Amino acid sequence: MSEQPQPQRMQQTMPEDGAGWHQVSAGPHLHIMFHPNRQLLGREADGIERPSIVVAVAGKREQALRFDPFSAGSHYHIRPSLRGRQIPLWVEEGQTPLDVALKFFEKPLRFRGLLAQAEEDAVALRLDDADLASAARQIRESLHRCRAYARRLTARIRLVAGAANR
Repeated sequence: MSEQPQPQRMQQTMPEDGAGWHQVSAGPHLHIMFHPNRQLLGREADGIERPSIVVAVAGKREQALRFDPFSAGSHYHIRPSLRGRQIPLWVEEGQTPLDVALKFFEKPLRFRGLLAQAEEDAVALRLDDADLASAARQIRESLHRCRAYARRLTARIRLVAGAANR
């Protein structure tokens, strides 16, 4: 009886710069990108906010981790693939899904544990706690800037629409 080769999982790669993705500085060992509201092409608008944080080891294109702290159905992935397992982010009352996701960065042992599960033990050992905390701050600041911009844009649209209706 011969061994059947196992099908390879199609590993998700890091997004290209642009298209709403923001580079997050996290030290020399990680490549982190953040999107404040990643909408998949062809998906109808459903009112769900979909921020996304993707993490790769520096020099690699494949994602090691992806956090999807959506306003509904928030989850994360270890070595995300096209049909990868979603691990729920448990959100307690008074927390936001993004707060829960960023706790992994602010509690470095938890983050290192996830990287170890992604088979990136060597990198997990070299991470600087301050770099991870800084990444969490940058993501929060980026989201606040994006939301402030969206509020200003919405106000302008309303103003223009109101003037057009007069």
